[in-house]
Amino acid sequence: MKRWISIFAVLATLFALASCGAKTVELGDYADTPIEIVGLLNEDFTITPRELAQLKIESATAKGGSEKAGTVSGVGPSLRTFLAHYGKSPADFEFMRFTASDAYTQRFSGKAQADSTFILAISNGSKPLPNGEAPMRLIIPGAESNQWVYGVVRIEFTPVDG
Repeated sequence: MKRWISIFAVLATLFALASCGAKTVELGDYADTPIEIVGLLNEDFTITPRELAQLKIESATAKGGSEKAGTVSGVGPSLRTFLAHYGKSPADFEFMRFTASDAYTQRFSGKAQADSTFILAISNGSKPLPNGEAPMRLIIPGAESNQWVYGVVRIEFTPVDG
């Protein structure tokens, strides 16, 4: 009997430790909003925040250079994790362009992504993204706040010629 209690105690401890490291992803009514992916594979496709939440989730915080820019935080897969899911890496692309629902765009070189962490934030963690930031927000710790794209609805990849 003592043996079973000891085994149960060890399993309960392992479960508790494993759940402490889990990232919370709370999605709002945008969970199934399609995000267009262009140029990553032979055919273009869409992915949703709900599908992105199935990848390895990381958290990030970025502080802007001004009081107006403030500080943003979010959770979601890194761009590197997203690319690896499809057998790709930043080195496979000359450029990546993120487009928001208001047509704001930012273009990054594959090298820039290799040198920085890009988080495809789909949640603030325990809270969904605010309306203007859903279905996805790009967070780049250490980058200028004009590179934080809110309301991302399209990611376009331009492969390296070769």
